Amino acid sequence: MNSFLVLFTLVWGIICLMASSEAGPNNLTLAEKRVYDKLKQMQCGVISNQIPGQKLRRRITGGRKSYLLSQPWMALIYIPSDLDMCRCGGTLISERFILTAAHCFKMCPQSKELKVRLGDLDLQTSPDCTTYNYQRVCAPPAEEFGIEKWSIHEEFDPFYPFFDIALLRLNRKVVFKVHIRPICLPLTDELLAFSSVIGNSYMAVGWGKVDSRRFANSTMEVYIDTETCTAGLDSSFLCANGNYVDTCVGDSGGPLTWQNFYFGTARTVQFGVVSTGSRNCGAGKKAYYTDVPTYMPWIMAKLSEFPNI
Repeated sequence: MNSFLVLFTLVWGIICLMASSEAGPNNLTLAEKRVYDKLKQMQCGVISNQIPGQKLRRRITGGRKSYLLSQPWMALIYIPSDLDMCRCGGTLISERFILTAAHCFKMCPQSKELKVRLGDLDLQTSPDCTTYNYQRVCAPPAEEFGIEKWSIHEEFDPFYPFFDIALLRLNRKVVFKVHIRPICLPLTDELLAFSSVIGNSYMAVGWGKVDSRRFANSTMEVYIDTETCTAGLDSSFLCANGNYVDTCVGDSGGPLTWQNFYFGTARTVQFGVVSTGSRNCGAGKKAYYTDVPTYMPWIMAKLSEFPNI
């Protein structure tokens, strides 16, 4: 009998520990709990297994071209008639919402022409295709959406390096497909703590400049390791030294991601948003990425304002 009680206590303790590790942000309102449950249940952070991870080498600054179907959450925010002046990245986080940088709203003219493009790899080809095992494999066509509403952090100031985060609500619901899927957000306690460890590795993705003159036509990706920020900015930012490998102009709003365990399965999770850095990309100046775990309470609160996300 005593051995049974010991076993029961051990099992119960493990169950409680697992429950607490998946508890996510504390003190959620009922509306935020609804959002939390919706995000948790989504098939986020999963890529197609149609093409194994064979990647072509090329520059982001110092990075490489993404392979087909490997970044299905990437969003391009742009004005079709002025892609050089207005070009930002973002990530699909639900059926109606994109996560991006607040300064993208300030950078792009507030025009009805502003669009969000999902499911695209190369901006100059349609459809996007590759060759695998001597066969031509193509993704479905990219899709364009309008913007119904911008939600910019209330304390964002373009002259002040904080609160550079925004959500935009698309004008219609996204239907998830092999080339258009949401990324996971850090909901568990372990994921919320991940970015606080200096030196962790991340992947940055975007359509920004690959050198001083040229923007990328395809999504480019680069691996970075974080380091201590200057001026005590670690509470709001992830930082990298920008030495040889770097994000650049046009990458703003794009993600820092890493594959982690997400409620027991390996998924791609977003931990940062490309914010600011040197225009002389790759020259060793600090690059700053808004720390997504820090702003999860704000994200949850904003999403909870809508009846469906």
